[in-house]
Amino acid sequence: MGKAKKTAREILKDWGVAEFHVIDKRAISEITLGASILATGGGGDPEIGLLWTYKVLDEGKEILMVDPMAVPDEVQTASTACLGAAIVLTEKPPSGGVLNLALSRLERYLGRPIGATIPIECGGVNSPVAYAAAGERGIPVIDVDGMNRAFPELQMTSWVTHGVHASPTVSVDDRENVTVIDTGADDVLAETLARRAAMAYGGISWVATYPLSGEEMKRTSILNSQSIAWAVGRAVMRARVEHLDPIEELLKSLRKERDVEGFRVFSGKIIDIHRDFGSETNKGFTLGTVTMEGIGADKGRTASLDFQNEWLNLRVDGEILCLPPDLIAILDTETGEPIRTDIMKYGYRGTIVLIPAHERMRTPKGIDLFGPRHFGYDLDYVPVEDLNASRR
Repeated sequence: MGKAKKTAREILKDWGVAEFHVIDKRAISEITLGASILATGGGGDPEIGLLWTYKVLDEGKEILMVDPMAVPDEVQTASTACLGAAIVLTEKPPSGGVLNLALSRLERYLGRPIGATIPIECGGVNSPVAYAAAGERGIPVIDVDGMNRAFPELQMTSWVTHGVHASPTVSVDDRENVTVIDTGADDVLAETLARRAAMAYGGISWVATYPLSGEEMKRTSILNSQSIAWAVGRAVMRARVEHLDPIEELLKSLRKERDVEGFRVFSGKIIDIHRDFGSETNKGFTLGTVTMEGIGADKGRTASLDFQNEWLNLRVDGEILCLPPDLIAILDTETGEPIRTDIMKYGYRGTIVLIPAHERMRTPKGIDLFGPRHFGYDLDYVPVEDLNASRR
């Protein structure tokens, strides 16, 4: 008989790790809400990621999250993610084996086992699926990601801006088609090929990507990003129960967890939407613009936002208040629930909150890879705190 596979607890014991978080249903629901808020309008339908993770827990599998600095340098890690247009995912939910298939094929290509998962971003789907994949395979999930927000393209990560790469990436669909992408240091080409595979699969693919050593993971990731999302989600859920202002509780959480100031800049309702869902001409992205009419104290003012899966920039009465990579969230004023680009409708009301991007996303290479000029705007990046200095 073959040797029994180790559990996540046994793996952590081998690493000499005695402290970790056991992720139960309440924890993953709080993490997913926080990640959805930080996802800047993208990240997909959180119900898909949540239900997937609930299923893993219902099967009696354990999900353990570990601090990144406790991970040995030589451990192989990798990220799991959904790639494509979020609206397609809503219409075409995955089968349970896609992440296992992607990780198994990546292990085969690398020739070594993957010892832990790392979420690729903060998003309603891509945060919890990393937990689900870890639970299914009996390995830990690490308290990091590559953005501390969501972004539409594979190369838009702190990992790339700090010198590591997405290749090899394994892309699969729910019919068990597999594509291996290895472009070396050319991460933009890796994104292009992964996007084409997703379109060939019908608009959505599931990927295992960013195979990083423990040393690379610690040196290049957004450290403790999942704890930040967890604290944000917990604060908003507490606000709902205690009938507090969820926006204010969110901002307090960011001050405590990240020592950054977020900005509540506009309250309004959506009066116009132009949107194109994941077509071939848009390379599988959901693109468009939305216009909001001010209400309450903002009556008479107009906000406009562009998006490519996620919100990109914000103008209020023609004045630019936020540019990528800084974060824009439109939140239901009463509940703090994020209004995503794939579900927004005429008449939706919400409050716009702006949040500074993590410092590992604001490097010169980061601004080149995912600043305003990358998205076609003839604008230099200005930090959101400078654009909103009068609101401090």
